[in-house]
Amino acid sequence: MLMKEILNDFEADWSAIPTLPEKFDFSPLKNKTFLVCGHDTARCFVYALLYFNDTKNLGAKIIVTGETSHSLKNYHPYILERNDFKFVTLNELQEIESADFIINGGACGASFTDEVQDFISEINVQNAVLKFAEKSKPQHFVLLSDCRVYGKPERYRVYSEGETSVSQLASESSFATELLRSIETLCACGQKQIGFTKTVLRTGIVLGAFSKIKSPLDRIFEAVANGEPCKLYNTENKITFTYITDLLKAVMMAITTLDKDTVYNVSSKNATVSTGEIAALLHNVYGSQCKIHLSELGKEDFDFAAVNSNKIEFYGCTPDIPLQTALELCVMSYQNTNKLLSFPYAHDGRLKTVQNILLSCLLEVDRICKKHNIKYFLGGGTLLGAVRHQGFIPWDDDADIMMLREDYDKFLKIAPKEMSKGLTLQTYKTDKNCHYEFAKIRLDNTMFATVFSREHKNMNNGLSFDIFCHDKTANSKLGRKIHLQATLFFRAMVFNKWNKRKVDNGNRAVSAVCNVLKNILPIKFSQWMMNRTFSFFKNKKNAKYLYDGMGRNIYNGAFPAYYLDQITYIDFENCKLPVPKEYDKYLRFLYGDYTQLAPLSTRLQCHEILLFDLGEYNNFENRNI
Repeated sequence: MLMKEILNDFEADWSAIPTLPEKFDFSPLKNKTFLVCGHDTARCFVYALLYFNDTKNLGAKIIVTGETSHSLKNYHPYILERNDFKFVTLNELQEIESADFIINGGACGASFTDEVQDFISEINVQNAVLKFAEKSKPQHFVLLSDCRVYGKPERYRVYSEGETSVSQLASESSFATELLRSIETLCACGQKQIGFTKTVLRTGIVLGAFSKIKSPLDRIFEAVANGEPCKLYNTENKITFTYITDLLKAVMMAITTLDKDTVYNVSSKNATVSTGEIAALLHNVYGSQCKIHLSELGKEDFDFAAVNSNKIEFYGCTPDIPLQTALELCVMSYQNTNKLLSFPYAHDGRLKTVQNILLSCLLEVDRICKKHNIKYFLGGGTLLGAVRHQGFIPWDDDADIMMLREDYDKFLKIAPKEMSKGLTLQTYKTDKNCHYEFAKIRLDNTMFATVFSREHKNMNNGLSFDIFCHDKTANSKLGRKIHLQATLFFRAMVFNKWNKRKVDNGNRAVSAVCNVLKNILPIKFSQWMMNRTFSFFKNKKNAKYLYDGMGRNIYNGAFPAYYLDQITYIDFENCKLPVPKEYDKYLRFLYGDYTQLAPLSTRLQCHEILLFDLGEYNNFENRNI
């Protein structure tokens, strides 16, 4: 049985760590042994490793240790039966031969009774793990801590890694502060004595839907989910929150890419706030269902310092989960359903309007193509939405269609004369400031600019959908590989020239050549070469393969040409629109098991749009532009 079969949507979401870089290199973790100890934050990391064993063939062996088997109380029973999972007590730990990595959850995110025995138990675990590290000589040691280590917070202060609260008196320090500091000190002494490399990750208050990690907001989430009144302490200080996905990403990158022997703060995106701001965020989403009353009671629950995560961001590990997304996920985990298919809040309540406009544009293209006998298909996420949702993917804010070369070229000639007023066909030929490799249809007098497109202010940045051409490629495996690499080369020439960036595709020699040519050749020539490369096999007879040279799917390689031979019509937003007859094979080529919904946190986030103005189409509902 696979992890995705036993986890609910929330657990599968953070276990998959969907925010890991697209090209994250798992090879340093392949077939390695991990020793993991700690509380529920550590258990979440175990779930992620097991998930990657299933999905990435990671081949990792996970050993969990604790004082007694009571440490396993929150583990799914199935996990205890897996061959890649093993539990040993602290007494049995020394019988284990070695581990490549030690992930020490410490007291991160845990709550305590302030009893001496709790302190002793935690220190016993640390001593046993360090004794094992002395024997094992791990490649790397990661310690999880949290922002209570900074001590009693001062008003207005946000702490960096090398700072502490002015208050150092033991009588003013909390039990958690003393414990966290003791654990960090023990590990630092162990590192100095034993000689391993170490990374310390200090989190804010850890949130995690169905993670079993306790937080002072849990009762608030439950009350909002049920529409019940609740009280929340009105903090004077700001507090930092970290969603479990961002923490797990930081652990993975601490093992593989971050600088070693360093302390990093880990927070989520824009997640240093007061409790009043928390109440406002929840009220913005849930309206009258959110009945939070700010109170002067409960101060002890929020005795956490605020921290910044500038350092870890500077070293390449950025927070990805916005605080509002984290809050919504936690509230949803207390509701009766864990399937999110409606998004009234996206783009400030304008997502449905955006989809209405995109549908109208699609229908206009459909009209033109039928009139002039041009074959096209819904493509990418729009095709996926048509098959899986009979319309737009509910959280999607763009649309794609695809054509074969002959139809694509014909459409580019005919469309400008045929399109309704207010629509513009955008290519590098029709917009001198645009150098996209594919065509777009833009809605004039609107603005829908992403982080990338915002940099090109002179380009038409209206609401758009994309038109991709799928070209013929070589029949031989070697020929296809050469064609694909040539395509990527000239795409890099154009894109990086346009955006004034240095080419770095992982191959030093190819990148060097590309950078030299990029600086010498005019962008129009590079664009001409790119388009000639796309259509190099245009006149090839009996071509057996196609490829998506213009889109992101180029990295999937080529696919059998017969996938796009024939059209069939299926329902799309109560219309009949064309899709490939072999849509199942095509979608499996693109996405694998496309019937599975995307990770839950990604369903709450559309594209990050920095310039957004629908103008006269703000309340658009019709099907005619």
